[in-house]
Amino acid sequence: MHGLTPDGLDAIEDGLDCMAIIMYYGKAISPEMWKLYPQMLYIVAGKPDDIDGGFGHEYLGPVVTCIQNFISKDITTFLTKAADQEISYLEMTFKFV
Repeated sequence: MHGLTPDGLDAIEDGLDCMAIIMYYGKAISPEMWKLYPQMLYIVAGKPDDIDGGFGHEYLGPVVTCIQNFISKDITTFLTKAADQEISYLEMTFKFV
């Protein structure tokens, strides 16, 4: 998770690349990987009340690749709301866009 924070700025691209590869070649997405989804969106979009967005706008391409992998590998979870989340992953993605 450190690689997906402002403190881990030097490792964000590598972290996103690892996530994309694991999801692309993996058979399923684990619940632990889904916990990274909101943090991944935060990199580019920031918190819901951030007008200017996140801290890593230049990572939009790798984030979108990961979003595509999340959706294509586990559409059922993507359409549901996690127990610890206020909104579904789909709604998070709409806010991100």
